[in-house]
Amino acid sequence: MTAALELGSSSLRSLRREDDVLKSRTSRCVYAVLPDSPAHQRLLEQCGLQFTTCEDGILLLGDGAFEHAELFKSPCLPLMVGGRIPKGNPLVRQLISSLVEVILPIAGNRNEICALTLPGGAALDSSSEARADLEFYIRLVKLQGYEPKLVPASQALVLAELVESAFTGIGIVFGASGCEAILAHRGNPICHAASDHGGEWVDRQLAKKLHAHSVAAADESAVAAADQNFARESLLSITRQREQLKSAATISGDDFTKHVESLLQETIFELCDAFSGELIRSRRAKELPSPLPIVCGGGLIETPGFGSILASVLQEVNLPIETLRPRLVTRSDRSIARGLLISAELEATSRPAGRAA
Repeated sequence: MTAALELGSSSLRSLRREDDVLKSRTSRCVYAVLPDSPAHQRLLEQCGLQFTTCEDGILLLGDGAFEHAELFKSPCLPLMVGGRIPKGNPLVRQLISSLVEVILPIAGNRNEICALTLPGGAALDSSSEARADLEFYIRLVKLQGYEPKLVPASQALVLAELVESAFTGIGIVFGASGCEAILAHRGNPICHAASDHGGEWVDRQLAKKLHAHSVAAADESAVAAADQNFARESLLSITRQREQLKSAATISGDDFTKHVESLLQETIFELCDAFSGELIRSRRAKELPSPLPIVCGGGLIETPGFGSILASVLQEVNLPIETLRPRLVTRSDRSIARGLLISAELEATSRPAGRAA
């Protein structure tokens, strides 16, 4: 038996095969602290919502917090910031542990493999912060009875979507806390690049631009104060506004849409430019048969006009290898989880029989 755990900064998702049936669990990676009172507790019980209490009040976790925090006039807060676990916050670490316990079922046998990926390209990051987060998640996976296997999200996307090309090609993930790209040959990484510019970065820049315009500040100090106010506020409304963009909005050319398109172009360019440099330095990349397919996933690709912006940036960057037209994997939020499960199953079948339970 094998399992997959997709750790994202906006949501967590698991996928597991049981009796040839794929079973999935998912939850938003957010929480809310409500005022503690008997009235609030009764209301939550009547709504059938699970909650717990702490020194600061009543805790709602995951989807319950996302859907109901506003009813209690409480902010819905992210468990991760920029894809990282906040330092010096034991409450958040405990909440992430609880969420993983809910999302990832206990392993049924010894030595079951769980392939996992980290948010925002952290699986490709060798920094001390990324290593500390990885060690924390590995402990959680082991506590559920699995043997963890780290897989970059872009590699998982290749495994899920490039079966016809024998898992050979380019996978790019435009996520919430960052973006990453990988060139793989038969599922094995050749070279990669990552950027911390993702959906969260886009929304922070949108908040600054919109608020700076709204205050019509006459001096830099007023703009700086406005930025600090936005930094303290939740960006959930900005995120929802961006995610709810319709195709007609692109045609209308309003200021919000123009800002989104400009920031998307900057985000895509930063990643593709870095990836182009890695391809130039890779000998093996030039030896692969061309043209190579490109598959793209992640929440940002759902933005209207994303495909056109991506094509324009790729033309500007001029990758040093011949590629096919990028394919966007839209309306398929389980692709990365499926790729993780494929990786876990390939690992399990390649092992000697004596190592499996």
